[in-house]
Amino acid sequence: MYVRILLGISLSLTASSFVSAEKLVDFRRDVQPVLEARCLECHGPEKAKNDFRVDDEETMGYYIEPGDLESSSLWNDYLITDDPDLKMPPANSTHHEGMTAAELAIIKLWIEEGADFDWSIPTDATETEVVVEEAATPVTELSTPYKVWLFQGLFHPAMTHLPVGLLSISLVFLVLSKFAGQSFESAAFHCLWVGALGACVACVSGWSYAVHEGYGMSFSFDSNIDRHRWLGVVLAVGALILIPVAYKAVKGEEGSGKMKLGWFLGSLVIAMVVSIVGFQGGELVYGEGHYEKEFDHLFLTENTPEETEAVAVEVEEESETEPSE
Repeated sequence: MYVRILLGISLSLTASSFVSAEKLVDFRRDVQPVLEARCLECHGPEKAKNDFRVDDEETMGYYIEPGDLESSSLWNDYLITDDPDLKMPPANSTHHEGMTAAELAIIKLWIEEGADFDWSIPTDATETEVVVEEAATPVTELSTPYKVWLFQGLFHPAMTHLPVGLLSISLVFLVLSKFAGQSFESAAFHCLWVGALGACVACVSGWSYAVHEGYGMSFSFDSNIDRHRWLGVVLAVGALILIPVAYKAVKGEEGSGKMKLGWFLGSLVIAMVVSIVGFQGGELVYGEGHYEKEFDHLFLTENTPEETEAVAVEVEEESETEPSE
């Protein structure tokens, strides 16, 4: 009996060694150098954008399904996506050319083989000296005003609701004033100026939030995030310009008829810009093409109740694990 037990253990160990030997990719030898060269600069111990670190097994585990490439969001949503706002490394980084075909093949095979994670930490004397020397390098301390500026940017997603709501309601009240009297006109004016100031605050926090999320102070229109924040600036400036026009219309000064027409037309433009900015913001949060996909799914595709529930669960899981751009 003992001979059988020993024989069974020996066969198990032998089989395990054969399984391990079949793996073509070694994490320390093949995968870690790729992650260090392409990802560690922005997602490492010194700087971890969105609290995501490629040298941390737990964090990586949120975006990888070992052995299941199709379910691994790291691969599908960030490495091979066509969305420039999600693709990693990003276009505005030092590795803007992205991973090479060979590097992508290594990551792909690593995930398919089970995504074993064994991050190597320097242990020899030379590497230790380098680490100690880097640790001794003084880190530039951020000034208090700059910290405050970065911190207030975290409230941008909440701040946007106030100007969006007030500027939209201002147009509704302005239309109602044609039928219900001057009181609605006055309400429309107050919604306009408060909404305009709120839009300015949302713009400032938005630029700060973009810096916090790693997009930097970009002045181009090359990506959705750039177009979103610049159109937000246009919205805020347009709303501010409309305030004196609305004020003269409400006060009934000379030429108030033309002022009211200008106010109404300006409010229509503001409402359209609000819709576009809101649409862009939604795509930045939920992904490009989110609204089209959901419309097709809800209205153009017939699903059973079980399929509908399964899709809802999948969307909820993706929103919980997706890192913000």
